[in-house]
Amino acid sequence: MTDLANDKDNGGPDPSEMHVNNHAPVTNQQNIENFYSGDRKPQEYLDAARRALAENQWGQACQHYADYSRREPSSSPRKMAEMRTEHAFAKLQGRRPRAHPDQTQNEIYALLAKACELDPDSEAAAVLMAIFNEDLDHAFLREGSFSDEAQKASASLDLDWARRIATTISVRESPTWQALDQRVTPGGTVPIPVLSLSDDEQVEREHRMRTLFTPVPAAPVREPRLNPLYGIFPLAGGGVILWIAITLLTAYGGPLWSLLSPAPYIGIAGVAMASLGGRLTFRALFVNWWHNRLFHRAAYDYREKLRIYEENLPSEEQISRWLKHDVNVIVDRALTRLGIVIEELHNTGRITDPLVIVGPANPPKTKLVRHHRVGDGYIASRYTVFVVCMADQKLGAYRTVLDSITGARDPEEQTSEYRYRDIVSVNVNTVRLDLPPGSKKTEDSEPTYAFVDAQQKDTVAERFTLIVPGDRFTVTTKVSTDDGKGSRVDFSRADRALAAIRRRIAASTGPA
Repeated sequence: MTDLANDKDNGGPDPSEMHVNNHAPVTNQQNIENFYSGDRKPQEYLDAARRALAENQWGQACQHYADYSRREPSSSPRKMAEMRTEHAFAKLQGRRPRAHPDQTQNEIYALLAKACELDPDSEAAAVLMAIFNEDLDHAFLREGSFSDEAQKASASLDLDWARRIATTISVRESPTWQALDQRVTPGGTVPIPVLSLSDDEQVEREHRMRTLFTPVPAAPVREPRLNPLYGIFPLAGGGVILWIAITLLTAYGGPLWSLLSPAPYIGIAGVAMASLGGRLTFRALFVNWWHNRLFHRAAYDYREKLRIYEENLPSEEQISRWLKHDVNVIVDRALTRLGIVIEELHNTGRITDPLVIVGPANPPKTKLVRHHRVGDGYIASRYTVFVVCMADQKLGAYRTVLDSITGARDPEEQTSEYRYRDIVSVNVNTVRLDLPPGSKKTEDSEPTYAFVDAQQKDTVAERFTLIVPGDRFTVTTKVSTDDGKGSRVDFSRADRALAAIRRRIAASTGPA
């Protein structure tokens, strides 16, 4: 309480002079600071307003500044500008400009505009006006900048005023507020923005991820062996026939060659058959030796290629870290595109961070790969990222597609805002993908994904769907195959988002 009523005589107020407001909590007592308002001098109201402002009693300060304004005496433009700047600061009530209704924003803007008009050199008014405009520019997605005037004013503003502004309100998206924060707290209290990957790490990332989505070197295939028995049998048969021919010649003692003797003909047949058998046997043994040599050489090359391939694969930790980095960048982008700040989500008392749902993007552009060196699940070449921002009165939704190889975001992005009572449905369902990759979707079937190093598999997709009148958000959260394997993104929160949205819908519509 202030001492505005302490000078009044003990006779008590006349009922017609009493004025009570409810700008401050009242419990079994009246706000006596406005008693006898007709008897107070303007300076007393101003002094009381400044005392209330110093104690962060915003309602009382606003009332006293309003009482002073109605009785404002003639004074210098600088003092008039100073009073209006203080009044505008009191109307902020320790909250950022966008947190106030339109009427209050208009009143604050009018006070600051008048202060800047009365005293163009007022640094406090210029700084507050810059913070006011920068916060609303961010909220309404308007292009803004850190003007030279605001930069100069924030650098030369009285340190007490700078500390008062930086510690009372928090507008982390405002460059002017950040400059004050740097002055008051060396190093600043603004969270460190998501840092981009270094050039070397980006090059390494693209190289390793491209390796992952390159087919594994194919193992060499051994050529079918030729069976030498196909040559040994004729060789043995030819030898037997030659033995018979020699036996006949020896037994009968006939001449070596005679047209009437069968021995020469038998000998010729034996030589021919033995020659054929020997040729086939030699060819089989030589070809088998040569193919075996080539196979061992190819196996050595395969082992070397496989070693190099696996050395260039990313680790499971690297993939998770890169994806988290990319998603954090997209979350910042979503907040900017939706004109929402984290404080608006924290104030709900229900959700403290944006809800992120990440899953493989739709085929046919998206490929899936699985390798034992990078975990047990499938990795997608492209991911759909769905960001849900739940404020008190609305739900902001943002969707885009992320290239997991390069970390680049697709140019196409979608943002929408809905009131909770307008949401028609939110659900998770499972769809079987039957058609080959690249096929057109039909009413009954959808194309499946292309798998690196694998034939087409029986695939089912789990999908999160948010439906509002005239619009629909659908995100594939998980893909599973008939071998029991599935895609995985450890930090995706589809179930949490589903439960949170359902609770808010129920709270906004009330019991059935």
